[in-house]
Formats: sequence, C-alpha cells, structure tokens
Amino acid sequence: MHLKKNVATILLLPVLLFGFFLWLLQSPSMQAAEEVSTTQPLSNAGFECTAGYNAEADGVGGTYFVPADWKLVVITGTPVISSARAFFAGSCDGSAHVERLDGIDSIVLRSQDIETNPNPGKPFDVAFYQQVAVLSGTAYSLSGWMLSLCGGSAVPSDCPDDAYMAKMIGIDPTGGTDPEAASVVWAENRKNFVDNNNQRIGWQNLFVGAVAQNDTITLFARINSPFQHHGNHAFIDALSLVEAPTARLILPPSEPLSGTVLLPEVVAIKGDSVDVGWTGDLGPDIPAIAGGNYALLFDVEYRQMGESMWQRLATAHVGEGCRVLSISEADTVYELRVRSLADQIGEGVFPTQRYPGQWSAIQKVLFQPASHTAPVPSDDSFQLYLPYAAAFGTRECR
Repeated sequence: MHLKKNVATILLLPVLLFGFFLWLLQSPSMQAAEEVSTTQPLSNAGFECTAGYNAEADGVGGTYFVPADWKLVVITGTPVISSARAFFAGSCDGSAHVERLDGIDSIVLRSQDIETNPNPGKPFDVAFYQQVAVLSGTAYSLSGWMLSLCGGSAVPSDCPDDAYMAKMIGIDPTGGTDPEAASVVWAENRKNFVDNNNQRIGWQNLFVGAVAQNDTITLFARINSPFQHHGNHAFIDALSLVEAPTARLILPPSEPLSGTVLLPEVVAIKGDSVDVGWTGDLGPDIPAIAGGNYALLFDVEYRQMGESMWQRLATAHVGEGCRVLSISEADTVYELRVRSLADQIGEGVFPTQRYPGQWSAIQKVLFQPASHTAPVPSDDSFQLYLPYAAAFGTRECR
C-alpha cells in the first residue's frame, strides 16, 4: 500500500549493490510474505538481510527493499529504503561500518537526492508495520531503537534549529494497518544524533504500550522527515514486543465514619495522611528474556479530585515501596494511580529494551476528620463541593 504525494527521481544505487539485490530477488527468501503475520513474538525484529527482502516498485522507476515479515506504507516522499548492510557493505556478507544495534543489519531510510542540488534531502514519511496475534484485553509493550542524522553524519551538525526527523514506534490496539489512524498509540523522539553541544548521543530507545482491543494488534516503526535538508537519513533496528508489566496500589482498609456510604472505588481514611504502597509483576515474557536483568521501576501520582494535573509521589522508584501522603485539610478526596516500567538494572542483555506498563485504575481516598461525618462522594459532581486542599508533604512509610 502506497500513498504517493511527492513523485520525483530516485538515486541510482551502486553497481555492486544492484547486483546483490538481483541475487536476493532470485532467492526463495524474496518470495512474497504472508498477508498477516500471526507469530508471537515479533518476526524479523532486527531487520536482518539474512531473512530476505521483498522488492516493491517505488513508482518512479526505482525499488523499495522491504524487510521480510514487514509491510511498507509510504505516506510522503520517495526515500531510498534498503538493508543497511547491503547499502554500505555491498552485500549481506560484505564488510564495512554498518549502523546497527542487534545482529548484523538494520533498515536504512535515505532522503531522495540526499546530497544532490538544487534541493537535496527531500522530505519523506515512511512506516513499516507487522500484525501479531495477541490476547484481547491484555496490555503489551513495544520497545525499539532508532537513529536519525539530520544533515548527515558530519560533526558539528548543520541541521537547522527548527528542523528535525521524528523517530516513532506505535501500536494500533485494534489491529488496523493505517499509520495515520487515530487509534494508533505513538511514542516519538526528535533528537538528532548529536546534542546541542555536538556531542554524539546516537541511537535512541523508544517504547510504548497499549491494551489489545482485538485478537490482533499492529506494530509500527516510522520515520517522518518533514523538512528538506541535505544528508537526512535514519536507521531502525532491534524491536521487541512483550506482555506488559503490571502495577497496583496497596492502601489501608477503609474506615468510614458512622453513617458514611462509599462508592466501591473510595477508601475512607481517618485523619490527614495515608500510607500509599505499590507492587507489581514483570509478567510472563520479560523474565524469559535470555541474559536479561530486569527490575520494575514505579511512578506513583496523586491529585485532588477535580484537578486536571497529576503530581508525583514517587518517580522511577526501583521495586515495591510505600510513601506517606499527607494533606493539609480534611473532608477532601484525592485520586491515586501507579504504573510500572521494566528496565535493566546493572549489566544485562544488549541492547537494553524498556517495557512500559499501563496506569492502574484510579483509586480514590477520602480523608475524614475524626469528629464528624464526612461528605459522601456519590459521583463526579462531588468535585464541585470540595474545598481546595493542597498536599503538603510525602515521606517514606515507617
């Protein structure tokens, strides 16, 4: 499927590279992939040339080389799409410096007329996708690595201050294949390969999570280069899909004052502080990663009911824990939530993938005075009658 919006000529590949791709086209691995991949985990997650490529016409006389088990959507432009090893080393078994993180290869996307005047480095927006069979209602995490080089690899970089190349990974929990659909949950990173001081920062890890709404979800890896600038190119490598880690809050038993009737999601507390504990689980897939050294990092947030902004009670806390939330005024309701992120602590498997979990269901806490019956929250309209009360402190639980 190709959505063409910009038709122009494409750079001719070196003769040696052309010969290599002729060999690929004649090999069994170049046969058309199945329309929908139902394997789990992700297939050809490292975009390896040894797995083969599918050749697709680019509409202007050239060829896109799409990694096996992946589908291509060209949203705008006509970039060069190739095995990085084949492009820079001349063949899958060639020797040269090849930007990659996993295995021997990655996928490279080079802007059209990358160094050819009068308009070098034409804009493009390209996505690869793969569909996988999953359990509906289960949360999944997708992690991957990308590198973008606005202005080419020269240092210092001449990438304009207002220009960028967007690296993106996404999940469509409905199983759709349109990268522009509103249902796709995206993570985006616009950092160049160097920082503002022209120090190399290189490859960037992107991660995103979503709850499957069908028995198939779609995974996307996308590069959007919306600005015309010479040298613009990017690499994608080392994607990984797992069942997401989980997190839950641990609160004291509810102690409603006499005559108080509470909704199921409300915990009544006597006084102006509460111990907020949390725990979680890595799930079945992450502990099975060979050589992995994963632990859970937790974010815990709170806000007064009716407020839009969340505040942090704990940030990237390693492992389960507990903190005391203290408020300055009783007869108020606060909301709490927690999520986990699986990350490696110390040495582990390379490259490090990070797997985010989903925010837990919101838990409401009613802080009651000891001397009289507190107001009863019956629905969201209760927020209209709450006095303002700012939380004034947090500390570790005893």
